[in-house]
Amino acid sequence: MHPLAALLRRYAYAYTASGDVTRCRELMVDDYELTMGPVTLHGRDTEYLAAVRKQLRQFPALGFTVHDLVLGEDRAALRFTEHGRSTRTGTAAAWSGVSLYRWDGARLTHCGVEQDYASRRRQLETRACQVVASPAVDPWSVEPAAADREAEYAVRAWLEGAGVASLPAGSLDDEHVAPQDRMVPRDGTVTVLDLFSAGSRVAFHIRLDGAATTRYVAGIAEVVGGAVASVRCVTDRLSGWTRR
Repeated sequence: MHPLAALLRRYAYAYTASGDVTRCRELMVDDYELTMGPVTLHGRDTEYLAAVRKQLRQFPALGFTVHDLVLGEDRAALRFTEHGRSTRTGTAAAWSGVSLYRWDGARLTHCGVEQDYASRRRQLETRACQVVASPAVDPWSVEPAAADREAEYAVRAWLEGAGVASLPAGSLDDEHVAPQDRMVPRDGTVTVLDLFSAGSRVAFHIRLDGAATTRYVAGIAEVVGGAVASVRCVTDRLSGWTRR
């Protein structure tokens, strides 16, 4: 097993799925950062763990199911579902996310992530928890793939062209199990916050600035024959959803 895959396996199961925050020191550097939407949390033991403990108070038995791992030679990304029962409402929810990781060869240094908190809120309020999709059978044994600059170029060109708003139904947020409810600007300016490839697979984290709204999107694209063939994305649509 590649060392980065092994590290993320411990991150997924020994820490996130078990709620054991004592494992963070072995998994993350002291100045670890997490970026989600417009917010960056600085410092493992300060801002980051404060946010984690807040979430665990609401979801004390939080689950974490991994559906996909993109493994490069020194980068990785996960597509996952978090799920649990809220102590605030007594109801349960399952919400998707995509996260991109950097490491220093031993521990994680940065995570850029988006999670579908709009779906989580709707499920908690309607008391209708979504079914968690099947986990990846064994994502951790995959061999790392070298970067492919042509695949990266294809995804950058697609993001700046047709882009996320053009994706077919089922590609964004919880559309694979719920009615489509998109809040992505169609003519927005794209800022690439992070992007890397592992062979034909490209993980990205972007900001879309439209005339009246800004959205953050994290996703995983598959490039075939020099063109984007499929994408799964998660957006920070909660900010727009709550203003309706």
